[in-house]
Amino acid sequence: MTDISKRLDEIRSRAESSLSSNGSAQDVMDDVQAMANLPIPLSAKYCRIPAEIMVKENSAGASWQESVASLEKLFTALSILEKYGLNLTSPTRPKYWRSVKFNNPVFRATVGSIKGGKEVLHLYGYSSEQPDGLSFPEEVTDPNVKEVAALTLEVMSLRLELEMLIKNTHCSPETFKAIIPLLKGAEDVQKQKWPASDSISLPGIGETPEGMSQLRSPTPPAKQTPGPGNTPSTGAPSAADRGGCNVCGNTPTVMCGGCSSIKFCNNCDLVYHRHPDRASHIRERLQAPVLDNCTICGSFPVWAHCPTCKQRQCETCDKLYHSHPERRDHNRIPVTAPPKSMRPSLSSWECTCCTTVNEVQAVLCGTCDRPRLASAASTVLEDSLQASIVSEWQCKSCTVMNSSSSVLCTVCERPRLATRPPTTSAHPAAATPERLRTTDTKWMCQFCTYANSKPADTCEMCSLPRPGEMPKTPTAPMLGTRPNAIPLKTPAPSIENSDFKRQKQMRDEGLKLIQEIREGEKRGVTPEEVYAAVRVSGGSSVKPCDWLHSELPHLLDEICAMAASVQRDPGDPSVRLSRAEAKCAWLAAGGDAEKAVTHVLRNRRAKMEELFSLGFREADKCEEALRMSGGEVRGALSFLQRPLLEEFHKRVWSDLPEPTINITDPDRQRMCRRLLALYGLPSWGRCELALSLLQEPDTQYSLEDVLQAVRESHDRDFIRRVLAKECPICLSVFPHNKMRSLTSCECSVCCDCFKQHFTITVRDKHIREMVCPVCGSPDINDPEHLNTYFSTLDIQLRDCLEAEVYDLFHKKLIEHFLIQDPKFLWCSHCSYGFIYDGDQAKVTCPQCKNSFCAQCKKAWEAQHADLSCEQFQAWKRENDPEYQKQGLAGYLRDNGITCPHCRFQYALTKGGCMHFTCSQCRYQFCSGCNNPFHTTCSVAQCSVSGLHAHHPRDCLFYLRDWIPVQLQALLQKNGVPFNTDPPQGAQPGQCGVMEQKDEGGQQRDLPCGAQCQAGHAGLCEKHYKEYLVSLINSHSLDPAPLFENNDIVVACRRYQVDDRRGEVEDDITYFTRLLKKLMDEVPLGDKVPRMK
Repeated sequence: MTDISKRLDEIRSRAESSLSSNGSAQDVMDDVQAMANLPIPLSAKYCRIPAEIMVKENSAGASWQESVASLEKLFTALSILEKYGLNLTSPTRPKYWRSVKFNNPVFRATVGSIKGGKEVLHLYGYSSEQPDGLSFPEEVTDPNVKEVAALTLEVMSLRLELEMLIKNTHCSPETFKAIIPLLKGAEDVQKQKWPASDSISLPGIGETPEGMSQLRSPTPPAKQTPGPGNTPSTGAPSAADRGGCNVCGNTPTVMCGGCSSIKFCNNCDLVYHRHPDRASHIRERLQAPVLDNCTICGSFPVWAHCPTCKQRQCETCDKLYHSHPERRDHNRIPVTAPPKSMRPSLSSWECTCCTTVNEVQAVLCGTCDRPRLASAASTVLEDSLQASIVSEWQCKSCTVMNSSSSVLCTVCERPRLATRPPTTSAHPAAATPERLRTTDTKWMCQFCTYANSKPADTCEMCSLPRPGEMPKTPTAPMLGTRPNAIPLKTPAPSIENSDFKRQKQMRDEGLKLIQEIREGEKRGVTPEEVYAAVRVSGGSSVKPCDWLHSELPHLLDEICAMAASVQRDPGDPSVRLSRAEAKCAWLAAGGDAEKAVTHVLRNRRAKMEELFSLGFREADKCEEALRMSGGEVRGALSFLQRPLLEEFHKRVWSDLPEPTINITDPDRQRMCRRLLALYGLPSWGRCELALSLLQEPDTQYSLEDVLQAVRESHDRDFIRRVLAKECPICLSVFPHNKMRSLTSCECSVCCDCFKQHFTITVRDKHIREMVCPVCGSPDINDPEHLNTYFSTLDIQLRDCLEAEVYDLFHKKLIEHFLIQDPKFLWCSHCSYGFIYDGDQAKVTCPQCKNSFCAQCKKAWEAQHADLSCEQFQAWKRENDPEYQKQGLAGYLRDNGITCPHCRFQYALTKGGCMHFTCSQCRYQFCSGCNNPFHTTCSVAQCSVSGLHAHHPRDCLFYLRDWIPVQLQALLQKNGVPFNTDPPQGAQPGQCGVMEQKDEGGQQRDLPCGAQCQAGHAGLCEKHYKEYLVSLINSHSLDPAPLFENNDIVVACRRYQVDDRRGEVEDDITYFTRLLKKLMDEVPLGDKVPRMK
């Protein structure tokens, strides 16, 4: 099996290389035969196409005969797929190689009907689906020839295997037994029908060397027909003597050295060398003999030889070539029919459409792609089916190319599908005076429809005979009886071919007409007008466009006068036409004035009848309306209806107000009609619903509110709910269209309450308090939703607030967004805010003209000029007596609260309530960790409702519950020094640290006032804890190592750390692991102030 696989790879590699280089199927036929004969399963032999699946799915049938029919269908489809592959590998690919059309009946009956056919096309590269087939993607410029060659090789091999299987000549049919269940029964039938001992005698082997007199073949015996090799003959040479195939006598193509140099044609070689014993024979390809065909056309065999011209011509070319006066006296020698061996091989077939000779394996013609058995009728039908995709078509009468949209030829006006007129001799008999006297003076040609004004036997335009005349045709030349010379005499033709002259004249006239039409398009003249002008102006030198400009108005007036002079019925007035009507009729008549008069009168009569049917019975008014509208019925209706609508127009365009609708009017239909006309309700039922709502007792609905609600819905209960909305602030009832709501919630208030609420908020409160007056949403601490909210609120307040209040709102809104700028600074002296673009530490307020530091926001002193903020603070602690006297109270004041949103600083401590609201931006945050306070939490796992914040474990919010000793222990453990003694000169007493206190409903900055304790550095316990926590935060110390066991469990649950205990864990191991997990997974606060 390994040797066979290596041989398969060797054959495949050699065949793929040959096929991808030249694209010739003949060069790889030996390799394909060898590949098909290898006894390998299909799944191992074919690695690119699903051969086993295709054979299995396309061999269905109740009997072996039905399976054979299905396999033959698959065989035909593979032949077509093979042709597609060979076209792609060929160096000269066809013009339309990029696409495969499904509208071909052969494709639909073969490749389109089998399973797996389109998948092979996809493998070729036809992967882009089109409405009428498949095509290569636009980005693919050339097919992958190497891949296509490998696929085509497998298609050729599978097709050959199927052919051998169908003919019961396959050397390894057992490879198909598992795929085709009916194959075993088929072998039994074949054994009974064709015994294995039978043998056939191939004709033409009688003269072969010894041992080759008879060749055994596994194929069924064919009926013996007389031939060159088995017909008794006294002296007839055999096929081998004549150089033909030793089996059938046809033209040989190969010679087999293993078979004693026997010559075979393609078919006999394919059948004879299928046998496993002869499959490995190496055959030598022979050069095909050159057929003795005509030297002019090269398609038909030689019929006569002319020694004078040195030409060997077929019968048709001989008659045409020697019809010339200078060559008609040449003597030609007839040539006998070519021997059978020189005739076209039986292994080829000739296309009935384009006469191309194709190989017997080809199913489609290599030139025109038509099927082998297609007839001329099917060719015409296919041409007609494909006419829709042709951009141009050639007239079969005058050979002029026309556009695909035209139905008639632009020159001879013959139909598109009309066949060519029957041709006659180019030299008709001359008309005699007697015949001219007996003929009419004017007649029309039945071929080109030209009106001939002179009596003649032929048409002046197309030179074809007149109907009823039998032209004299010259006698065809006949071959003589002399064996050596055949004098042929033909009548001398005229100097110039009349057909060519006629076609040239028609082509010139057509080109001239096209040029005039293009010139007319530039001047705004339609092609119909140009054509009619050419017909009317005749052979005058005036150009059609100039004639239309100068003469057409007079001609149209003549047509109008001629139509007016025609009296249709006694007593009827004359018809008055417009030039527009006359021009349309003149164009429709092709420039004939008399036909135009008839046409325009017929059209006027039809239009009058249409107006009569619409109720307009006054003929004079209808005639005048049609004349004024240019013959248009719609325009005439406008003229006729204008007097009837005059009263309505006066009322519509009147300045007087429309009378109000009286809902108590008993005429209900009149009220509904007025509602439809004035208010545009969608239906009569909506009008009835609006009236019933307005007429309900104890209702206070206005007409506008009811109409607005009825336009939105037809549900009576829904409309009642819409019309009765209660304002939650003033508790009054209003319709829905008079209620206002915000985009952040579903609350609705009346327009007056909405306006009053936001007016007061803008004037007296901060901009962050401009929320819903009912539910207080949205959450002002969420910056993402806050920006979107203010954008929509600005649109709502634009038409609601007064101009002064709206301008104030815009000013506050601008200040709100300026605060978020990183370059925005607050003055530490007067609380004035401004944008500072400088890079110096000293900043001067433009409002109060005082200076302060841009970094630490402290009042500017001369000692701060060359020192950093930390160095300046250390200098003040060491050299400033006032600062030293304040002690830790001054430290807490200088390191007070800074708003994380607007960066405004407060000289306050953080003790007491940790919820701090900035007076500048109204931002609510924790003064210990700067995390925001909010009512709507953004943490998904949070279950806390109401105002709250999420504090880290090192926040003052939790550490203020520790006693000072624990905080000091944490600092001592990490080597951080802290103060316990009061400042020098300070008297023990009350704590003087400034705090924000609530007095009388207002926030005021006042001293703490609590009693100082010993060891707390002159501060109360609350502020001393704040001082210790500030040191812990400034050094980023983690308080978790000092947690008790219970504190560790509570912290893990607070921060959602898994606190499950192991089955064998003791307390020490469990709490140690839990503490480490808490410190690793939960970081310290990222917003906690880390002050020095």
